[in-house]
Amino acid sequence: MSGFVRTKDFDQLRDDLVRARSLFVDPEFPPDVKSLYYNGRIPSRIGRIVWKRPRDIVQNPRFIVQGARRSDLAQGSLGDCWFIAGAATLATGHRKQFLRVVPGDQDFDEKYAGIFHFNFWWYGKWVEVIIDDYLPTDGYNLIFGYNRERKDEFWSPLIEKAYAKLRGCYEALDGGKLQDSMVDFTGGISEVIDLKDKANIPGDLYDLLYKAFSMNSMMGGSIYQKQRSSPDQWETRRPNGLYEGHAYSITGFSRITSGGREYRLMRLRNPWGRAEWNGAWSDRSPEMTYLSEEIKNDIKFRRREDGEFWMEFEDFMPNFDEINMCHLQPDALTEEIAEDEAKQRWNVTVYHDAWIRGVTAGGCGNPPYDKEYWYNPQFFVTLRDVDDDQSRNSCTLIVSLMEKEKGNATNLAIEFNVYQLKYPDRKPLNGDRAARNALRLKAKGGSYVYYREVTRRMELPPGVYVIIPTTFEAFKEGEFLLRIFTEKAVDSGVLDEDESPTLTEDPLSPTRPGENTFTDVFLKHVGRDRKLDARELKAFLLDMSVIEFKEKTHFNTESCRSLLTMIDNNRSGMLDLDETRMLWKDVKTYRDIFIRFDKDRSGTVDTFELNSMFGALGFPVNRAVLTSIVRRYGGRDSKISLQDFVIVISKLILMYNIFLEQQKATRGKDGIATFTRNEFLQYTMYC
Repeated sequence: MSGFVRTKDFDQLRDDLVRARSLFVDPEFPPDVKSLYYNGRIPSRIGRIVWKRPRDIVQNPRFIVQGARRSDLAQGSLGDCWFIAGAATLATGHRKQFLRVVPGDQDFDEKYAGIFHFNFWWYGKWVEVIIDDYLPTDGYNLIFGYNRERKDEFWSPLIEKAYAKLRGCYEALDGGKLQDSMVDFTGGISEVIDLKDKANIPGDLYDLLYKAFSMNSMMGGSIYQKQRSSPDQWETRRPNGLYEGHAYSITGFSRITSGGREYRLMRLRNPWGRAEWNGAWSDRSPEMTYLSEEIKNDIKFRRREDGEFWMEFEDFMPNFDEINMCHLQPDALTEEIAEDEAKQRWNVTVYHDAWIRGVTAGGCGNPPYDKEYWYNPQFFVTLRDVDDDQSRNSCTLIVSLMEKEKGNATNLAIEFNVYQLKYPDRKPLNGDRAARNALRLKAKGGSYVYYREVTRRMELPPGVYVIIPTTFEAFKEGEFLLRIFTEKAVDSGVLDEDESPTLTEDPLSPTRPGENTFTDVFLKHVGRDRKLDARELKAFLLDMSVIEFKEKTHFNTESCRSLLTMIDNNRSGMLDLDETRMLWKDVKTYRDIFIRFDKDRSGTVDTFELNSMFGALGFPVNRAVLTSIVRRYGGRDSKISLQDFVIVISKLILMYNIFLEQQKATRGKDGIATFTRNEFLQYTMYC
């Protein structure tokens, strides 16, 4: 989603409403059932829903009361603990970051007009989401997010509604990853630490977490659901008070000394605003009861049922399955915040791309699709200058690969590989060129996971590297965002076919067939005007294929029309003898190339092979053109027949000649915009 198109901004809309003494009703996200659930049906467990404005729920509603706090958020009957926990972490963090997401220029005062706005980082850009303040209730109370302690404070249910609008509906928030919400609040980079494999957990993990927290990294912990007693039961309580299938905010760290021993503590919060850990260091535990008042004040301990509790790091580790983190970066912060925190300035490069079936959805390279791996999108980055820390003599490279979700679904297992090139150039790697480049696999993003984002930090020597994002399965489609972070400025880009390849005016040069046989067949099929139309050309090609190929090669009417149009320079709709001779030469060339790549003699070729086929004809095209071709001709199985190949190459050659004429006509004329070759071909192949 790229944002909401409007002719007026928030201030203008609100001012107009105030002058008209009217309250806003959002036409894009109206107070009805379609804003709640995809199919428009309310589950029986939810019951009746009545949309109400805050003024119809409490007598004197407020937007924020005495500053935003993590205790302002409690989860309702929607399974969005991951979002509530992320929002609570946002409220705990830097004030300016909070105000970027939750602007402070709104309330229920004299400018109230039933309209509110919030900002989210959405796949590379900040998006403003404007909503009305109708909220789902059971007729009396809010049924989703709310403030458990202050019923009159409404920023938490309103931000939940705005996020639901961004993702399509409230149901889109039902289940998700904690780190995803934190990224959407900040534009930072997510990191997941898997706690199940104890052998791979760093020994200094607590120190690393403590340092990250002090640098304003947002974090939380998740517990997997081991077993559900019913399909509707998403969380299961353990005897120690923790819940499976649930996410908790991590809101603090503290090292304390008690009884002559040092303890490493973590403060967590249940997004429900209740139901706390009951083990060591919990609110009513002996450890906390006998702790000195001085230390209790230092760690800001409060004994109340508010969902927040302390626990020892050694208890956290066996009880939680993963740590979800979001590291703030310059593109996620205002300049003022970056200066306040004295953070490292990073150079950030962003690419929006896609895995496209039959073009770039190459998969992980497992047999039998090992060759398809090289069709995945490829990005180069040239690291020249080492980091300021000269002792390492290396360059820091942080790569973040993010799948663009559909609703709240993460459908693909994703990963990326980073290779160092020995002989770099700007063309995409294939099996042969990869071998010649003596590729060295420098880093993997990790194992393939169904996370929205995978991230890896690397320390690499200067050189040219290729980043290849992949899905686990070949032929799986999806869009993605790739972010590259470096300490120093770098040269980077997409590896694709050259935008301006060396081409002759006629990319496909002819060879003459036997003249007598050719002329006889031509005269057999022409009309009185001694020319061939498309129907006559079809019969001519069938006869010539029997004579020269020793088999019948049928060309359908559409392919014959395409061939005729390519050769018919005078636009007569007919071909004379010389034009037919040129056309037959081209047909043989196309067929030879097609057979060379149709290794299983199935009569079709995989669309992954198209670029190699065009290259063999001296007519390479870039990925955007290939995508247009595959979308139109590839079909569900990503296969293309000789007939379609003839149509495609005929159209490409025709359009290329038109492109040359257009370039020649506009050359030197100021103010006349012209297409590049591939832009022109891409446009025409879609048509």
